[in-house]
Amino acid sequence: MITKTVWISENFKDELIDGLELLLTEHQHILVKDRVTAEIQLECKHICDNKLIIKKRENCCVIYYSQKAHFFRGVSLLLQNKAKEQFTIEETANFESNGIMMDCSRNCVPKVETIKKYIMRLAEFGMNRLYLYMEDTMEIDGYPYWGYLRGRLTKRELKECDAYGRLFGVTLIPCIQTLAHLRSALKQPMFDAYKDIDDILLLQDENTRNLLKDILKTVAECFSGGIVHLGMDEAANLGRGRFLDKYGYHEPSKIMKLHLEWLEVMCKELNLKPMIWSDMYLKLNFGVEDYYSLSEDAEPRNKENMSDKIALCYWDYYNEGIEFYKKYIRLHQKLGNPVIFAGGAWTWNGIAPGISKALLSTKDALTACCEMRINDVFCTVWMDNGAETPLVTMLPILAVYGEYGFSKEPSKDKIAERFEFCFKMKWDNFCLLDAFDNPQYEEGGHNRYCENPSKTILYEDNLMGLFIKMFDEVKLKKRYELLAKNLRSIVDDSEDLEEKQIFEYYQLLAEILSQKAGITEQIQKSYLKKEFKIMESISENELKRIEELTEVLRNKRQRIWMDEYKPFGYEILDIRFAGVAVRAKSAANRLTQYIRGEIDCIPEVEEKYCHIKQLKCWKKNYCMDIICGRKLSQLEILTEFNAHLQIKDKSFHFLIEIIIFFKSSCTVFLSSRKQVRKPADRI
Repeated sequence: MITKTVWISENFKDELIDGLELLLTEHQHILVKDRVTAEIQLECKHICDNKLIIKKRENCCVIYYSQKAHFFRGVSLLLQNKAKEQFTIEETANFESNGIMMDCSRNCVPKVETIKKYIMRLAEFGMNRLYLYMEDTMEIDGYPYWGYLRGRLTKRELKECDAYGRLFGVTLIPCIQTLAHLRSALKQPMFDAYKDIDDILLLQDENTRNLLKDILKTVAECFSGGIVHLGMDEAANLGRGRFLDKYGYHEPSKIMKLHLEWLEVMCKELNLKPMIWSDMYLKLNFGVEDYYSLSEDAEPRNKENMSDKIALCYWDYYNEGIEFYKKYIRLHQKLGNPVIFAGGAWTWNGIAPGISKALLSTKDALTACCEMRINDVFCTVWMDNGAETPLVTMLPILAVYGEYGFSKEPSKDKIAERFEFCFKMKWDNFCLLDAFDNPQYEEGGHNRYCENPSKTILYEDNLMGLFIKMFDEVKLKKRYELLAKNLRSIVDDSEDLEEKQIFEYYQLLAEILSQKAGITEQIQKSYLKKEFKIMESISENELKRIEELTEVLRNKRQRIWMDEYKPFGYEILDIRFAGVAVRAKSAANRLTQYIRGEIDCIPEVEEKYCHIKQLKCWKKNYCMDIICGRKLSQLEILTEFNAHLQIKDKSFHFLIEIIIFFKSSCTVFLSSRKQVRKPADRI
């Protein structure tokens, strides 16, 4: 119930009022005309130098601000501290722009209401940019199959979100792809004419250029910020497909240069300031294959390859150490272009967020950015592999970016206080989600190697466990039992509906994992020893429980999805969760048939497992060391998995990932990827 009142002065800027009313309502306050009875009498004054000052004396308050978004941070800080009789808060913004990138392409498209919610959340932290990553999920006139059945955002929706952002001083920036990463679109036969190879566009082609012109026109029409992110990343096979057939062989650097020159002309015509991901440009100019392998004294070979007006986005989600980030910032600066830094929220590593990994890399990266005077930063919230991790789990990293935007070294307590005030949820509760995958959680350590046993255990087949020998089943079972208990306590104590909903989901997940951890080995041992009573118990209890809980889990995940996203894409998760439940039921039936003598044997259980040995560089026996491959050399991976992958080309580093596709059965596939990379399409 709204009972608290705020009065604003007559000279209050009109451009602030609508956003102010919305933010006050969020915190159960309302604007009134009676100054005398108002609990807060608010004035505002515009100043320069990126300063933010909040002064309160009794019930009178003045906010001095330089940017519109900073004003709303000031309002939030005022409300957070309003119980104090008097105070002065003075801050200086460390960055000209600070924001997040919301993934709208990896199987999920946020609802308009979700985008608006996060615009307000950004403004509360004084953050002023929201990047929308849209590969083919944006309506383009004349291209009905562009984003077809993918939940694309219409031009009306984009304009509505852009207008809402302006209320809070948050600039919406469209992130499109003008080179590669268009797998979802290019897999459709109607776009064959636009395809070079893989997910790469056929450059210099008239059809492709017409498509890109229409995309850029839509961008200019729907977004008022005058900025566009052109993508241009991870096109390893550029010029090696239909381009080669049509135009002959050209150096990838020259192809990219010509394409960028053309794009720059288009952007200039539409009054758009372009930026691109830096990986392709950096590698081509420094002559390396690995984005992160450069020495500090390396020098670019082709500085003139690109206009110095195009900003370079240096993305890095993996590394530690302030000096490493400073080194790579310096390498980017050698190219002579404006540099933007993009970190990551680690929402893509599995089913649970990699919070400790995100915190570890973020703090070092943003500290380096401050020291190197990088003006623009943002946090990517990728949703690889189908958006299995709910969007709300990125809130801790949003808060970290927000506080680092106004403090060189904000304390954990300060970040937690801001988090809890702004989101009405507990910081420590969200940090507990890191326990799903972090082997060092109990010791206060970080998930440095991006392990995610939770995802592997959930999708691991009960009869044919590919990674059966990789787990410490007893330890994991105990971990998830304790985690389920702790999460249940959070659910019982939570007063916030959003918080309660997310932790109900994760409590169920922890319970399922505690049931599934080691169950394949239990089945195998009891089968080989012909312990029929144990097999019967597993069939009637553990497997039945897994089936029932997974169905409940699926329903809860559906509810969270529909709150955050458009319905398109959720069918993928439906299939996966249903597959887990059905395979548990099928395994139970197989055991029952064997116990009753209806079948003579269970061949899938009798299959001798090939032990995947633990390599020296692995810290733990979890299969995500294989899946991520970030601490494995290409030679070790090829040696261990050559029989599965039959890989001969040793010029690339590969990731090993599990892709689960369920129908009547669950099949696990292993596919190769480059070792170090920005999250890519997996659906």
